[in-house]
Amino acid sequence: MSQTPTMIVASATKKVKVHFVAVGNAPILKKSKFLMDQDDEFGIAISFLRRLLKLSESSEKGASAPPLFLYVNAAFVPSPDQRIGDLLDCFGVRGELVIHYSLMEAWG
Repeated sequence: MSQTPTMIVASATKKVKVHFVAVGNAPILKKSKFLMDQDDEFGIAISFLRRLLKLSESSEKGASAPPLFLYVNAAFVPSPDQRIGDLLDCFGVRGELVIHYSLMEAWG
């Protein structure tokens, strides 16, 4: 019996450079560019930015979470289940996905 070696292929997901840009009264990040997996959903970017800005997901006693608005290319709000890689393919600028964020509604 001859044994053939099995090849284990690690599927390395490609990374996407995401650039967060503050708008209005939103605090400016010390580091604004991050790498995310292309298969990550936009909801992960929202949660990640909430954590960076120290905005709670929901306050105590049933109060709602502080507002955070994210816009791709200062134009539109993608749904939380949209893939980061798809957004880059359609709306990327110079190889990175530019996401503007604000604590109040900035664009319609």
